[in-house]
Amino acid sequence: MNYFEIFNKALLELNYRPVQSFENIYKSEHKKILEGINRVNNEVLASYDWPFLERCTFLDAIEGENVYKLPFKGNIKSVYKDNERLLYTSNAHELLSGKLCGNFYSTLRGALVLEKGHKDSLYKVFYESRNFALSADGKYKELLSAKDDVSVLPMPFAEQILVYGTCLKIKANPSYPKFGFWNTMYIAALSNLLQKSPQTNECGPFISI
Repeated sequence: MNYFEIFNKALLELNYRPVQSFENIYKSEHKKILEGINRVNNEVLASYDWPFLERCTFLDAIEGENVYKLPFKGNIKSVYKDNERLLYTSNAHELLSGKLCGNFYSTLRGALVLEKGHKDSLYKVFYESRNFALSADGKYKELLSAKDDVSVLPMPFAEQILVYGTCLKIKANPSYPKFGFWNTMYIAALSNLLQKSPQTNECGPFISI
């Protein structure tokens, strides 16, 4: 289900008429709903170490250079050199100065920092992507914006999480007649997604409405 379809389903849940295209949108409430869909999408995806967000990229490190601008937005999960996992250090300046040597890495202002004086090597970097949407042509992007964009949340969970989660945000009042139903459906979809994710984690996702 794409961004436009999610939007129209949320409209129906909120007792609004569906629209034929985004060009028909003029009400401020419509814009709030579109923003709400992205808010829910981003909050859910950023709340947990979802395995479907993991990506891998390769870095050709050149001798004499030890600072590399990261070509992605997201948190590094691990770095490997010749199949050996590097150890993380929070003190990037020790690597920059050469005071700390060996198989270490650090980060500094969106860059990967390797040990000073390393040889030419190929590094494998695993990271958690912060691109939470996918365009119709298969390109990852940060936010849902075009009609045919889809969330990287897998279906059928994406539909229920985004529709009911958005309704909860728009009508954030427990006394609203459908609030209890939306909340039940939202929590059930989130729980099912967590159970279907093939990964163990000490903490589950936490979402604030």
